[in-house]
Amino acid sequence: MARSQGFTLVEMMVTVAVAAILISIAMPSLNRIADSNALKATTRDLVSTINTARSQSISTRTDVEVEPATGGWADGWSITYDSAATEASQDYVPRDGVTVSRVGTNDSMIFRSRGGLSGGAATLTVCHQDLGNGRTISVSFLGKVTTAVKEDC
Repeated sequence: MARSQGFTLVEMMVTVAVAAILISIAMPSLNRIADSNALKATTRDLVSTINTARSQSISTRTDVEVEPATGGWADGWSITYDSAATEASQDYVPRDGVTVSRVGTNDSMIFRSRGGLSGGAATLTVCHQDLGNGRTISVSFLGKVTTAVKEDC
């Protein structure tokens, strides 16, 4: 009698059950990694925008503004150049589930021609709705940017 090659139905069902268990264990970890990456990417975008605004204000000797979107920092932000500048304004939006807020006020940040921040220092927080922590972005009145982990969002 010839023996056929292949898997039995029971073997296939066991394999599918084991795969389903492994996937259900791994999925929450993958979601947390995706949420963490969204938080980091939004933080990098905001820090990059602030650094660009400062360097452009110094190089063009004009005011450059980082302003919140119409609905506030949580809806995004823009880098706005002086009307005489050749640069075009740029808009940014936080990643899904990430909120950005400015501590104490919802005002924009204006970098003066020497790179300093008009109105003093600024602090922004970047948080993800599904993570317990976030990032704090501090901008000194001279325009230096530092970031730190925020434990409670």
